[in-house]
Amino acid sequence: MKRKPYWIAAAMAALSIPLMGAAQAPGNGDGMGGGAWGGHHHGRHGHGGAAASNPAIAADRTALEEAFTQLRTDVKAGNTSAIAADQAAITTAYTKLESDHAALRTALQSNAAVQAAKAALKADHQGVARDRIQLRSDTIAGNQAAVTADKAALEADMAKLRTDMKALADAVAAVTI
Repeated sequence: MKRKPYWIAAAMAALSIPLMGAAQAPGNGDGMGGGAWGGHHHGRHGHGGAAASNPAIAADRTALEEAFTQLRTDVKAGNTSAIAADQAAITTAYTKLESDHAALRTALQSNAAVQAAKAALKADHQGVARDRIQLRSDTIAGNQAAVTADKAALEADMAKLRTDMKALADAVAAVTI
């Protein structure tokens, strides 16, 4: 029997450790919360994570969680003959999940509506940051009239930010892979 090179075994071990830890995390049973790729992820762009609303990614996550559940069931039952097949199913499900994540990232990068919404959010974040700096400066200076105006401007910019975040979430949800 030919043995796998050391680096392949090391790579497989490195991949399985985070998966095992993530699979043991408590969830709420819906396959979305608390699992390896929880649905409550808020990505860098604040859109709740593109994967959170994508049906293909959700199905991949469910398949992966089910494969881990089957492995745990077989281990508890002492069904050692099924463990290798369970681990192969985990690897297959994870590979599909990675592939779909890559396809989704590519689709999002080439989608004009998503890119426009991301640009709007970036501008919104910059506006909110400016508002907060101005509010802090006027508060320190003791200029109460300016502080009142700053708070109003900040609230208006925060409302715009929330609206644009919703627009981005809708644009992301419309992307299919």
